[in-house]
Amino acid sequence: MLGAVALTAAIMPAQANAAPAQVKAAAVDPATPEGTYFPLSPSRILDTREGNGAPKAPLGPNQTLHLQVTGRGGVPTTGASTVVLNVTATGPSSSGYLTVFPTGVERPTASNLNFTPGWTGANAVTVPLGTNGQVDIFNPAGNVSVIVDVVGYYATATAPVKGGNFRQTIPGRVMDTRTDGFGPADPLSPVWVAVTFGNGSNDSHVRAFAVNITAVNGKLGGYLTAWNGVGTQPLASTLNFGKTVAVPNFAVVPTAPCDWDGCGGSPMIGIYNGSGGTTDIIVDIFGYYDDSTLGGLRFHPMTPTRITDTREAGQHALGPASTTVFPAASATDANTFLLVSNVTGVDPSNSTYLTLWSGEGDRPLVSNLNLLPHEVRANAAYVGIDNNFNYSVFNPANTVHMVMDVTGTFELPVAAPAGLAASAVGGPTVSGQTHRN
Repeated sequence: MLGAVALTAAIMPAQANAAPAQVKAAAVDPATPEGTYFPLSPSRILDTREGNGAPKAPLGPNQTLHLQVTGRGGVPTTGASTVVLNVTATGPSSSGYLTVFPTGVERPTASNLNFTPGWTGANAVTVPLGTNGQVDIFNPAGNVSVIVDVVGYYATATAPVKGGNFRQTIPGRVMDTRTDGFGPADPLSPVWVAVTFGNGSNDSHVRAFAVNITAVNGKLGGYLTAWNGVGTQPLASTLNFGKTVAVPNFAVVPTAPCDWDGCGGSPMIGIYNGSGGTTDIIVDIFGYYDDSTLGGLRFHPMTPTRITDTREAGQHALGPASTTVFPAASATDANTFLLVSNVTGVDPSNSTYLTLWSGEGDRPLVSNLNLLPHEVRANAAYVGIDNNFNYSVFNPANTVHMVMDVTGTFELPVAAPAGLAASAVGGPTVSGQTHRN
């Protein structure tokens, strides 16, 4: 088991009493495409094992890799402000982390992915594009192979067409193979889940889901690939998991209308079990992107900024069976409804999970991060805030430290008509329907 010193070294060091940067959002003109989203079929743009996107060699200690993103994997050469990536680390020679940030800016005090020697795992990363349409990937220690799949991008104000608006839902569980009567996903086989939003009137306008996918009770190690469920799954992975452990990863997944009897054409995704053994799969949904017709929230990018670190002086670990409220005012303004964040759990005293939400209403029955004893693990999350610009975290068991880095926010366009906020946030409820071949 790793000791406390090694665990702490695997994540960016705490900055005692560090004041988070003020990163308020600028006003978004709803008449422009600014902050709208374009989903892409997952495409591999970096694999240091094969020389794809960089020389064929692991990323060494204290090295920064400049990754060209625009013009590759479906990302246009102009008109993109921010990309959504799935970043995988494999075969690290030591404990460490990766920091992903825009090329040309000072490296932030933030981490996106934490690992131990020999580990393979992934995390979703939303990162603004930097100089020449590139992003930087920094590795502080040891050697590690890095894989990047691009899954979508957000538009600039001058992009030629509008993409999708984001519409927050009440977080809900739409697939759980432990309880759906079908049993675990078969080896080397897909499962599908279709989702109905509210009364279903907006379902035909859905173009992508924002979901947390968790593999649990795997008989063997392997990977899951999430895609729109049509045809053969792409040559990309969404998450990697080991035997018996619970491994989550956040994902923005393109959708297609479901095509099996009785599903009514609701938007669906497919999830392929790329393991030689069975595994249970859980899917929690946090919202969806439309086809630009419904209205909703727009994304505002920012350089990764740390707003919470319970290891700092004067802070304390999250206690068992507790809900803790944290401030987010440094990263928000009056039009902010959601934080686009990377949440890291550090050194839990035993297994636990974290649920993050606005704190308003009942706590949603979903999880954002699953943790094993004494590990360091990160996962992306869309987190709501309350009217006082705070967010809440529930920890059901044991003690654990938590770090949050914010990479952007979802904003209500300032010129949006009255009543749009109600349609964009807080609902509707969702229900899922699973399918097997």
